[in-house]
Formats: sequence, structure tokens, C-alpha cells
Amino acid sequence: MLTTEQLAEYHRDGFLVLKGQISEGDICRLEQGFRRNPPLDGTLYDTRKLSYPEPGRYTLANNCLKDPDLAFLAEHDQIVPAAAEVLGADPKLSAFVIYDRTPQGSGIPSHNDYKRWRPVGSSMNWVFTTIPFCDFDQSTGQLLVAPGSHHTERIHRGLEQPLEVEAPTRPSEDSYIDPELKRGDLLLMNMHLWHRANGNTSNSHRIGAFNKYAAANAPPATGWFLYDDQVNDALSPTGRSVLARHSNKTIDSTRLLLVRESNDREVLLLTDPQGRLALPGGPTFTEKAIADWDAGNYIAALQAAVRDQLRIETPWVSYVGDFPEGDGLCRVYAYTLNGLGFPVQYTGAEWMDRQRLQSAKPDLLGGWEIEALDLWVDDEIIRGKGLTQAQCRVNQYAY
Repeated sequence: MLTTEQLAEYHRDGFLVLKGQISEGDICRLEQGFRRNPPLDGTLYDTRKLSYPEPGRYTLANNCLKDPDLAFLAEHDQIVPAAAEVLGADPKLSAFVIYDRTPQGSGIPSHNDYKRWRPVGSSMNWVFTTIPFCDFDQSTGQLLVAPGSHHTERIHRGLEQPLEVEAPTRPSEDSYIDPELKRGDLLLMNMHLWHRANGNTSNSHRIGAFNKYAAANAPPATGWFLYDDQVNDALSPTGRSVLARHSNKTIDSTRLLLVRESNDREVLLLTDPQGRLALPGGPTFTEKAIADWDAGNYIAALQAAVRDQLRIETPWVSYVGDFPEGDGLCRVYAYTLNGLGFPVQYTGAEWMDRQRLQSAKPDLLGGWEIEALDLWVDDEIIRGKGLTQAQCRVNQYAY
């Protein structure tokens, strides 16, 4: 779909504009779906108490995809193939978001959207696909980008399994340009590219879709956003492949696959009150240090349980998978010890290699622990570091 020159332009500049990619009929259909689904209130990123459509930026996200007049965009044949080409992998929908900057709504300062605390921002390979429902011009508010500011050389292999990401350099304010986005254009934008949005000084709504696709082999470090089954049902049989996870079950528990490398790779297990062997962890709770709509980061709950059970706190963890536990799901994260910690024994715990895990399988709480270990050590999966919201409020690059 994309030419060699277009791909080179994307990787060089960090963005690519495909003019008139979405038909007028499709934009009108999206507008109908948007009108049927009122956006969230404007207090998500604003401390003021706003009611739609007071001046502000309002978000339509989460599971609004169950409306067919919105769902079709997630599997659009002009978007998904383009996302696959720039990612170099099968794309998975990590966020479906429509923003409405109402008349006189203020803009957004310069930033990039790699965020280690967010399910929609913590993958190591994802792309924005932005579709304006109107012209983003001087009146409604341009979306400005800083070409080349994605600086992919900041990302490299370190001593640990997940990729290292160095803190970015903020581009100068005069480096931003206006890509002159028009109704129906498609903007592909690298996750690390710096951008900003001007305020809406017009009397009309500035609406656009700002969807995100992550590479299938680069899961978010905090875990995927979990769409419900109705979203899956709203997509075509082919389109359902864009969802990484969907379930009407809730993520009720979270556990840590704590690994150490000795003669054999070993996993730490505890004995629960029923005598079953279980990974450290416990029930989930929603951290509220940074307000956002994309639930799924349960690292704070995991760290609290692990501190209580093992008296340790890992500097980061990375998502492994979601597995059945009880009536819900268990979100499993992992961390491999690097041998630099003070060697205090883990009382009441037992290290097991793969062979012992296999023989103890009838006594394992989940029965999926070996599968989780295999996923964690799979070299084909590109991982980042997931942090709590509280950690990221101070410095998301510290670890």
C-alpha cells in the first residue's frame, strides 16, 4: 500500500500524511456514530468541572466501539494495512479514541505519547492513526508536529530483557510544522514524535479520531486495554483480528512471575492458604495518581502485594499475559532478577525450575505458569518497562 518513498519518509520524519484516505461517506458515518455516543466529561485532563459542550477537550473512548458506525474504523482497509507497514508487524488496536475540542477549547502543549504507565502508550512499537472529521486549520486548531523528533536512537538494548529508552530531548518551539490536515486525511505518527495542538478559536467543533495500533509482538508493558465481547461482536470476522484481548470477565487479580537465572531458569512460588502453589500477587485495585480512561495498569496493586509477601519491590515489571483465575482474569507481569540485589532468602517461598513446575502442575493455582514463563523468555516479543502511575509522576525514565 505504501511506496518505498513513503515508508522512508515516515521513518525519517516520524510521520506521514496520506491525503483523502477516508471517504466522505465514511466520515459522515463516523459523525453519526459519534452523535449517538456522548463523550466523557471534560474533567479527565482538566481540574475544572466541565459539562459538554463547555469549552474543553472531551474524550470518547473505552468500549464505544460496540457501535457499528464507529467499529468499522478500527478495521478500515485504508488504515490497518498502512499501520502494518509502518510497524513492520500485524497491528493490534491499543486505543480507539475520538476527541472533541469544543468551540473555544484550549490547546495541548508539546509532548510525545510514549508513556510507561498507560496501556495505550507503553508498547515499544506503536503508531497513531489520526483522521480529522474537519479541517485542522488556524481557526479550529492545527495539529503541529516536529519532524525527526522521534529520535529512535534513544532506544537500545541494555543488560535487561526489556528495551532501554533514554529521556527525550524537547525540540525547539520553532521546529514544529503544520501538516495541513484536512477532513478525511490519514496521519500516521510515530509514538515518540513530539506534537502539540492549538486551541479551537472557531464556533464549530474540532473532532477527530486518534486511534493507536501496537505491533502484535510488542505488547504494552502495562498490559493491553481489555475490550468487552460486544466490541468483538461489532467487528467483522476478519476485523476481529485487530483486538489483542477481549472479554466480559474482569481482571480481578495480578501476579508476578519472578525469575532468577542460575544453572536453570527458576520461578518463585508461594503456598496459599489452600495449600496450592501460586505466584506472588493478589487482588487488583485501580491506581488514581494520574487520571486516564485506559484501565489496565495494575502494577501498583502488584507492588503492594509483593512488598507484603516478599518484602521486595522491583524497579519495573513487564506484561506477560492475562490468564483465568477464579471467576475472572489474572494479569501477569514478570521481572528477572539481575543478581545485584542483597542476597536475603525468601522465607516461605520456593524456587522451581521448569522440570519441577511440570511435576507440580496439579498443585499450581493457575495451571498456566509454564505457559507464562515461555511467553516471558520468548525472544521474538519486544518488551518495554511498565511502571506505576506514582513512579511516572516523578520520572518515567528513571528505571
